[in-house]
Amino acid sequence: MLTTAVLLVPAQPGSWARYERLADRSYTESERAVAQVESAGGVVRAQFIAPLAWYSGIRFGWRSARTRIWLDKLAAPRTPAGGYGLSVPFDAYRDGSVNPADTGYTITGAWHVGRALMAGYDGGGVPAERIRQVAGWLTRLRPAAGGRCPAYSDSAHDAGRPCVWNVSAVAAWFLAEAARRGLAPGSVWGLIRAWRAELAAAYRPDLGGWPYAAGGSAAQDAWHNVPVVASMAALDPALGRVALAAHLDRFPGSAANADLLPLDCAEADRAFPAIERTATRPARTPLETLQSRAGYPPLLLLAELGCADRYPVGSSGARAGR
Repeated sequence: MLTTAVLLVPAQPGSWARYERLADRSYTESERAVAQVESAGGVVRAQFIAPLAWYSGIRFGWRSARTRIWLDKLAAPRTPAGGYGLSVPFDAYRDGSVNPADTGYTITGAWHVGRALMAGYDGGGVPAERIRQVAGWLTRLRPAAGGRCPAYSDSAHDAGRPCVWNVSAVAAWFLAEAARRGLAPGSVWGLIRAWRAELAAAYRPDLGGWPYAAGGSAAQDAWHNVPVVASMAALDPALGRVALAAHLDRFPGSAANADLLPLDCAEADRAFPAIERTATRPARTPLETLQSRAGYPPLLLLAELGCADRYPVGSSGARAGR
């Protein structure tokens, strides 16, 4: 996690300049899409606002006027309980139990929004109370699987369901990061340890990762596996290293791997073509623009900041030499 706001130097020719250029382009197009949705009276989901605030904090500084605007926008979609959700009704399990629009989803609060808030706190732009609020909300979630993992959301419809591993991983990650900063009570380590133990037990070497949920037999897709791998890299470094290597072998060059580049810079050359295809594909509506682009800007900058010094001319040779 980046802990300080950094203003990047102008892009230079070479491998990493393309990451910065694509980050800037994706941000500009996403910013325009947000304005279009808002001008039409629509609501932009927190999961799209958060990475744009995160990018702005890295690019322009966490206390800059631009970043402040994004952080103010991010405050608006908070749910009454203190979480973050989709701002629309949603049937999470496709069984007719529709969650209301003000439902807070664990993945949204702890990961899509939580990472931006954590980076903003570290950079001096997000008050401690914003972190405490999300941490408190996570601890109040109804348990799933008899308390062995957090529920998918704070809706009663989603309580008591089987563990969903990306949800468990990101909730444990956020609480651990909050506790390390003194922004969650020490009692949360009991939850973290319990959830982490379930995650470790659920890892499937034969699948090279996790199924989507407890009881599943097939490996989950790259996009759902990435948050588990990234979270476990912090929560259980030994298992995190194993899971990262297995993920990159199973999903080489996936656009989802943008999240993992600071953990393995040597993946950069393989991943970039798929990331670029996703972030530049034609979009017919502002929502399609946000769905394909909004998540990438901070991840691409973080990849450059974390990797450029170690792999200044690309990663292919580095990977071959490992």
